[in-house]
Amino acid sequence: MGLLGAHVSIAGGVENAPDRGHELKCDTIQIFTKNQRQWIAKELSEESIKTFKEKIKLYNLQKPVVHDSYLINLASPNKETYEKSREAFIDEAYRAYQLEIPYLVFHPGSNPDIEEGIKRISDALNTTISKVKGVILLVEITAGQGNAIGRRFEEIAEIIEQVEDKSRIGVCFDTAHAFESGYNIRDEESYHKTFETFDQIIGLHYLKCFHLNDSKTPLGSNVDRHEHIGKGEIGLKAFELLVNDPRFQEHPMILETPGAEEFYEENLKVLRKLIKSRKKR
Repeated sequence: MGLLGAHVSIAGGVENAPDRGHELKCDTIQIFTKNQRQWIAKELSEESIKTFKEKIKLYNLQKPVVHDSYLINLASPNKETYEKSREAFIDEAYRAYQLEIPYLVFHPGSNPDIEEGIKRISDALNTTISKVKGVILLVEITAGQGNAIGRRFEEIAEIIEQVEDKSRIGVCFDTAHAFESGYNIRDEESYHKTFETFDQIIGLHYLKCFHLNDSKTPLGSNVDRHEHIGKGEIGLKAFELLVNDPRFQEHPMILETPGAEEFYEENLKVLRKLIKSRKKR
């Protein structure tokens, strides 16, 4: 099995997030480090940082993940929005660095001109990498709504190609988004074909993290709607294959299912039931 976890709330401070992950019996967690719907946030206090790191160790939460703000558009053709997004993204990376969180997941952004958008994204990533140490930036595959970049593996590969320090870039594979973009994983044959294609175009060594979500909308819909595990268009088989795939045993697998923490426990139970017991060597 991978490292099963969920996106948990930081209500009351980031230092409360590990408690919520522990209550859900998570192996890992994903968080926002600030209000994801505001550009500006006050700096993390030394006390919050210290307590967060202590709790991560106490609960043995492995490879935690930060998700960046939904406001950020690193592909934006608008100069003001782009500069605002780039500065906010650098701040997101710095906050992850302060908390000693290894991964920062981000949506690539949108631009009607894909090539221009990819160039803007990679420029922002190169700037961030030059300013903030350590954190690996993970491009999240998108469902492909509107002018969103990142719906095709080729677009993600192009972003990676333009990043100078390849050790600081990776991919977050969102099961719902990939499915909604047309990558079938519903049965064993299509599952293996999709990851073979990923390996050929991007390289599996860049795949660092998963978002585990079923999809309310059909294959190739390009409409981003998450559903509870096994209750949507993807179905249970894909998740059974994922949690038992030996290639992904050390990968964070993060739930972002509807209703958040109210339903995470049930979704985690469903995933754990899919894990096949391994014979001891």
